[in-house]
Amino acid sequence: MTDAAASVRNDSIKWTSHALVEKWSGEQVAEVIARTGVQNPSGSLLASYLAPAEIAEASGNLLTTAGLTRLASLLVAGGGQALTNTATRLGVGDSTTAAAIGDTDLGAAAGSTHRFFMTMDATYPSVSAGVLTAKATFGASDGNFAWQEWGLDVGTPTVTSGTTVNATFFNHKIASLGTKVSPAVWALTVTVTIS
Repeated sequence: MTDAAASVRNDSIKWTSHALVEKWSGEQVAEVIARTGVQNPSGSLLASYLAPAEIAEASGNLLTTAGLTRLASLLVAGGGQALTNTATRLGVGDSTTAAAIGDTDLGAAAGSTHRFFMTMDATYPSVSAGVLTAKATFGASDGNFAWQEWGLDVGTPTVTSGTTVNATFFNHKIASLGTKVSPAVWALTVTVTIS
């Protein structure tokens, strides 16, 4: 290798994501409620009693411009809300419009009943060895439509579940994950590996 070739170096960062949806039927949820007395069991509680009736997975997504800007701002202490348990949500919608780096929201129409952002389960998001994990459990009355897209948003220090996107729409993925109907409970876990 020549000195000139040795001096040319390409540094890059790789963003790899994966979504996992664990699906419990209404009967499974009722069984766990009867056994535990917990009226709105989280995905973690359901999984500790019963295997999901079905699992769907999808890999890849786009880090949006807003998400990249927030990451860079946090790196230099330039301000902005970090991804914390009370400020982060996972959203799903039924749009199949291609994701784009400039997206600031899900493709499903704002305020529509075919989109929903759910707050994080306890202890999420978490980070270990360069892997960010976000998890949200969508209860029997949440997100009952075809899940064709997903994304993570970050708002103020305390957010609530709902149909409106928060300040920063972090990433976006179009992928068919199934159609949720009440009384099913689904848990969406998203991992992002930065390497």
